[in-house]
Amino acid sequence: MFRNYLIIAIRSIFRQKGFSLINILGLAIGLACALLILLWVQDELSFDKFHEHADRLYRVEEDQYYSGEVYHVTVTPYPSGPVWKDEIPEIEDACRYQWPSGMLFTYGETAFYEGGGVAVDSTFFDLFTYEFLLGNKSTALTEPYSAVLTEETAEKYFGDENPVGKSLTVNNQYEFTVTAVLKSIPKNSINQFDILVPYDYLKEIGQYNDHWGSNSIRTYIKLYENAVIDSVDSKLTAVVKEHNEETTTDFMAAPFTRIHLHQYFGYGHDPGAIVFVYIFSAIALFVLLIACINFMNLSTARSATRAREIGLRKVSGASRRAVIIQFFGESVLLAFISLIFALIIASSILEVFNKVSGKELDFSNLLHPRFIISMILVTLIAGLISGIYPALYLSAFRPIKVLKGDLSTGMKSGWFRKVLVVVQFTLSVFLIIGTVIIYRQLNYMKSKDLGYDRENMFYFQMRGEIKDNYQAIKEEFLRNPQVLSVSAANHQPHRIGSNSGGGDWDGKDPDQSVLIGTNIVDYDYIETLKIQLKDGRSFSKDFPADFAVDASANFMINEVLEKIMGKENAVGERFRFWSLEGRIIGVMKDFHYHSVRMKIEPVVFILGYTEWLSWIVIRIAPGDLTKTMGALEKTWNEIMPGYPFDYNFVDESIDQMYRTEERLGNLLKYFTILAIIIACLGLFGLASFTAEQRTQEIGIRKVMGARVSTVMLLLSREFTWLVVISCLIAIPAALIVMKKVFLQNFEYRTDVAWWIFLGASLAALLIAILTVSYQAARAALSNPADALRYE
Repeated sequence: MFRNYLIIAIRSIFRQKGFSLINILGLAIGLACALLILLWVQDELSFDKFHEHADRLYRVEEDQYYSGEVYHVTVTPYPSGPVWKDEIPEIEDACRYQWPSGMLFTYGETAFYEGGGVAVDSTFFDLFTYEFLLGNKSTALTEPYSAVLTEETAEKYFGDENPVGKSLTVNNQYEFTVTAVLKSIPKNSINQFDILVPYDYLKEIGQYNDHWGSNSIRTYIKLYENAVIDSVDSKLTAVVKEHNEETTTDFMAAPFTRIHLHQYFGYGHDPGAIVFVYIFSAIALFVLLIACINFMNLSTARSATRAREIGLRKVSGASRRAVIIQFFGESVLLAFISLIFALIIASSILEVFNKVSGKELDFSNLLHPRFIISMILVTLIAGLISGIYPALYLSAFRPIKVLKGDLSTGMKSGWFRKVLVVVQFTLSVFLIIGTVIIYRQLNYMKSKDLGYDRENMFYFQMRGEIKDNYQAIKEEFLRNPQVLSVSAANHQPHRIGSNSGGGDWDGKDPDQSVLIGTNIVDYDYIETLKIQLKDGRSFSKDFPADFAVDASANFMINEVLEKIMGKENAVGERFRFWSLEGRIIGVMKDFHYHSVRMKIEPVVFILGYTEWLSWIVIRIAPGDLTKTMGALEKTWNEIMPGYPFDYNFVDESIDQMYRTEERLGNLLKYFTILAIIIACLGLFGLASFTAEQRTQEIGIRKVMGARVSTVMLLLSREFTWLVVISCLIAIPAALIVMKKVFLQNFEYRTDVAWWIFLGASLAALLIAILTVSYQAARAALSNPADALRYE
């Protein structure tokens, strides 16, 4: 019996090759898209779950309160980790995690600045699970000058040699002994590093502060099993208040495995990548729905041509049950053939998908039991649902009526298929609108005016002896006619830190506390960045009082701080910050000194000594970049032999901040295009079916004098109206979802222009018309004599 059903199903597929190909291809593309998106989502959800005690790991974070607002940050006081472990019984282990600045590693002639060098407590491997290739985790970080390398870093310095026991020189001063080598750090981890060194190294280089009010490091804790997290949160805060009675900060433990998706991008509550997990999960569902609707629609349309076959089978004695099984069997068979093609498509384009998404997924992920079971269930459901309508409907026909051509109960009217087409194109138009808005928002973030000129400007960190030679570097670089200006600051242009600082001014409410971004700068910094002034002037050597000396300094502030002060023009106002007091000499127009995800906060600039500065910023003339940088590197090597000329361009660093969003935007674009293609495949198939069903009618109309354009309009009009209805449903739905769900996550938002909705609707209409036109033209241009011989 099963063999008989299978043979009938295969014959039916080959008898209608065109319909079968469109049906299989549409569902296969939809399943392949869903597979890839689910792989991406699974990877996002898997971050840091590979650690043995992942469910007991937490990062300590804090809420700071300024001017009635809450600022969530992910740093803690320097001494906190070991004290929390000793005084809070629920904490089994604690580990501090900090990036030391200025780490130049040298081995023989090989020298690199390691931005991935991290100082950690010796308890690091008691919390986190990493695979050791060489060395012992219990002793890896116990010695003062020990270093743990990843396998990539070990190969970079030592090649094929065994690095354990060998020494690396740091900053041409400290000798670190390699004690262990780790297997590559998994990409699905928020903690990416190249070298680990003991935490005490921070004290050695003067980057450690014993004050409990200095919050600059990350602290991780591992709790005992069954620890009550609310109790831990309150104790974290209580311990800090014991050591710093003036603090108003609240501390809390954030689950480590949730950080990647729910982390905060600085000050302010940003939901992190979880927004995109929701978006892509919805897209996977939409694409799969469109593909399944497509599959169901074509299956029901195709089954209508087999009504007489079913009538003959029932006259010959076939039961209704047998007919139902046959239709379900054929639909499920087509669906599983689609699944096979979907796996082939997904595995074929996985490499391209990885490049676009920035992931390192492989085909083995597709063979995960969870995925296999999920895809089998989805495919089975798609097959069964697509078979329900024709199976139950056709099997209920009375054979005599069917053989006489009486299908008046609804099959020819196709209302069910029309509803499915409306649903399909509603989802498609929704995706088009959503993709355009998301893409515009991401482009808006990348191209928004920052308030300074980010082009033709590069920077590098002043490390060790570099700082001692800053003035010489500045003077020699300025001799190059392509160098327009050189300055320095203690922060990168796009990453200025914040400090409560005790900012004070005449008329300030004593209870008001303002979080102020602080940047110590050299002369010409404002001019180098091309920051515009609202009022006043920049720092100048003509005014010695500008320089921060002892307890005296003049200040430059931005417009946000001026508004908080309640001044229309703050120039000349007395201002106090840290232990410095002076006057405000200039008000800068607001500029973004963090990601544009965050709103612009108050900032103050102070003119300070070279030892306070950390980053050199150079503006060069546009032109032959390679030649200019080559000349500057030559100059650099003459001044600083033995130190690599390691620099970054400001515009590239800023673009890097939005690389994740850029990748996700591209993925969104491609999947939306595929969803539209799937919908068009279905529309093409339905148009073909409609033209075939109305062949005799078309022949009669042409004999009666109907023009080709009239016939084409007749066949296209039905589908055009369906798309119009889809647009009317999709537009308000997309507007509400994008405004209320997506755009509200951004401090600065693109406008939702009317032309987006009009353009999406016109695009959908045009695509539908072009898709249907081929079949309509083919039917309209056919020979009437052939048409009248139909049936």
